[in-house]
Amino acid sequence: MRYAINSSFSRPHPSIIAQYRDLPVADICDALGRNAALPAALRPLGAARMLGTAYTVNLPASQNLLLYYAVDNARPGDVLVVSCAAYEDRAVCGEIMAHLALRSGLAGFVIDGAVRDARALSELSFPVYARAVTPNGPYKDACGEVNVPVGMGNVVITPGDIIVADDDGLVAVRAAEAETVAARAKKITDEGMKKLRRIEENGTLDFSWLYEKLDRSGCAIRGGR
Repeated sequence: MRYAINSSFSRPHPSIIAQYRDLPVADICDALGRNAALPAALRPLGAARMLGTAYTVNLPASQNLLLYYAVDNARPGDVLVVSCAAYEDRAVCGEIMAHLALRSGLAGFVIDGAVRDARALSELSFPVYARAVTPNGPYKDACGEVNVPVGMGNVVITPGDIIVADDDGLVAVRAAEAETVAARAKKITDEGMKKLRRIEENGTLDFSWLYEKLDRSGCAIRGGR
């Protein structure tokens, strides 16, 4: 791993980020083609809803030296997106660093690795997503990279991406397509609300499309509908 710190990058305008405030992550993923979610193994320890700008950190497994730099230098509204090579047997942060990030106005942590102090983090009004929990603490013998593209599962997160999270999971949206994706997701959300109202009012939905697909596929329904 190279050692590099990039101290600046472009962040989306706050008005663009605000478009995601009430959008479900599932609808954002649908707007991105239904294959955009970060790994399902990344789960919240407490507060789930998160919205902010990706400030990325690429750490060697078991190390957290540059995580201190990130907490000290990220801006209010940033989400620390931390790649730890998905290593689960040594935590890179816990209660103290989360408290510091909260007081600094950061929007959350996404740790593709492990954290500790699980009970304290679960009671804190600061979103922390992680792959695992372990009491083993980190080392500070190696650096890493700050504000470079980092991979998590099938997703590459770049500095300045919009990070959105809720109880379903996490998604990252590139700043260049953020307004278009938000508009698509809003339409999906609105259509979902219409379906829920139809169910409430009529007890059913129009499934003509379903039976048309079955007919075209040659699927036989034996015994009638």
